[in-house]
Amino acid sequence: MRAHKRTKCIYRAVLSISLAVLCPLLTHASAAASVIQRSGLVYVPSHSVFFADVDEHLSWVVQPVDYLANAGIVSGTDHCVYSPEDKLSRADFVTMLNRAYDMEEYVGGGSFSDVSENAYYSSAVSAAKNLGIVSGDAKGKFDPKGELTRQDAMVMLRRTLNKSGLLFEPGDLGVFSDAESISRYAQGDIAALAKAGVISGANGKLNPKQPVTRAEMAVMLYRAMMLEPDEDGNPAYMQRDNVVNLCVGNVFYANVIVENAAQGQKLSGLYACEEMQGEGEDFTVKLGESRTMDQKVDWKNGILTVNGQAVTVAEDCDAVSISPYGLISGGLVSTGEAYSTAAVSLVDGIVTAVYYQK
Repeated sequence: MRAHKRTKCIYRAVLSISLAVLCPLLTHASAAASVIQRSGLVYVPSHSVFFADVDEHLSWVVQPVDYLANAGIVSGTDHCVYSPEDKLSRADFVTMLNRAYDMEEYVGGGSFSDVSENAYYSSAVSAAKNLGIVSGDAKGKFDPKGELTRQDAMVMLRRTLNKSGLLFEPGDLGVFSDAESISRYAQGDIAALAKAGVISGANGKLNPKQPVTRAEMAVMLYRAMMLEPDEDGNPAYMQRDNVVNLCVGNVFYANVIVENAAQGQKLSGLYACEEMQGEGEDFTVKLGESRTMDQKVDWKNGILTVNGQAVTVAEDCDAVSISPYGLISGGLVSTGEAYSTAAVSLVDGIVTAVYYQK
């Protein structure tokens, strides 16, 4: 069982009608050359490029969600909607673990009495059961649609990591003010993940019996997949401000290392590119000065304006809804050139692309 191989995806930034604000066109980018780009522009989004409802107001979720979406591990609840605050079901979490850690070879044999063979999660639950990651109740039921508690999510994640060969040091639950409310069966797993930095709680509390949300799940799973040896050789998650998601033209790259980032520097927006290089899954970039980009988008009486300047709209475009995502920072990416004018294209009732010219 291994961690999911990271991939790069091509997408087109979009404006929207209804809720469809950002919708990626998911096709694999070709293998990267040693040098991706010298000069030109790159864009560091402060929002998700996959989901309209994961924006700069949920900054702690953006990078994990887009990394996992790009790798095909998570998907939305609706068209370009992630629903970060929704509660996660037991079946959905096991499905995500299966995608992340490639458990397919362990599928087979009996499952649980309440897991249909035709269910989308059937194979994932079967593999997780065979690996000892999940178990049923006294009646042999898994309760796939039941809400997953935070502590049970952590137990499943720790068991999965154990099966992938990672060994964790024992941790201390004393850092959580509600540690006494953690069930005994979960204490060791939670303490180990806390020591490794996979979980950190909120305001000093773990809230173990509360349902885990889709946002919380994404952060835990992302951190688990980013574990690396610390100075003692133990698996640990290390927060790095110089690791960002990045767009070059219409190609999205996850977890790019910014080599010349200042300590504590918060990176977002458009930058000159000194050089970007890498191949496979590992990319680095040296950024130049930040650049301004068109910010204000308005659609009124059939006229689209960018920073007060009317721009051309494709003939097949009937309507554009920019509320509540009215800023270009909510969806546009670098074309490698400066922005000034735009043309919008509509396909099947959805604005599918915004084309920018110098």
